Amino acid sequence: MQISPGLYRHYKGSDYFVYRIATHSETREPLVVYRCLYGDFSWWVRPLAMFTEQVSTAGEAKARFAFVAPMSLAEAEALAAGESSQPMASDEDRHWIREAMVLANMAAENDEVPVGALVVKEGVVVGRGYNRPIGGCDPTAHAEVMALRDAARALGNYRLSDCTLYVTLEPCTMCVGAMVHARVARLVYGASEPKAGVVRSQAQLLDAPYFNHTVTVTPGVEREGCQAQLQAFFRRRRAEKKLR
Repeated sequence: MQISPGLYRHYKGSDYFVYRIATHSETREPLVVYRCLYGDFSWWVRPLAMFTEQVSTAGEAKARFAFVAPMSLAEAEALAAGESSQPMASDEDRHWIREAMVLANMAAENDEVPVGALVVKEGVVVGRGYNRPIGGCDPTAHAEVMALRDAARALGNYRLSDCTLYVTLEPCTMCVGAMVHARVARLVYGASEPKAGVVRSQAQLLDAPYFNHTVTVTPGVEREGCQAQLQAFFRRRRAEKKLR
């Protein structure tokens, strides 16, 4: 095989591993050459696409899924220098996340988990939403979905191209799917969701190669404030339960 200088990254959790791309000398099929994360840490070769491998844990074979996604040379160089490869947050991003936190407070006032979201197009808010699944008897009424619905009505279009979705908490699987269907251009979020977040924490769905749309992601904007908001809510809930 001929090894090309192309640099790619392999995600596992929140860590990045940079690898090389090889081209099969006969079929010209692009292959990823990556370092195995289990076993003897030898080099492996897999097709350049989503791949699955069996991993034995406690005597039981389980499938492990991973993704391979393009990385530019600039990203790789920044990573090698210890810099973040994520798009930098702007003052405007911080402003809109703080506005989304105001909406999250409205959810908390209704005894809903405090998550707020905004859809912004060309500097103008076109959609607002906050968590309402309990009050609305609607399992899909997450802040992101509510904001996307509001924006689609305001713009008269179910496609939200050139829009940015701001949300105070890392989205779940449902909300990531809604963003892709809406063709949202960019996602900016605050706190990570270690249990069910699928943008960075538990999966990296927006980096999956099988979607026909790419969403640019800027994570961790006003993270501390968003986390404090959630922690205060659940602390209050626990105190109320003790008094019952």
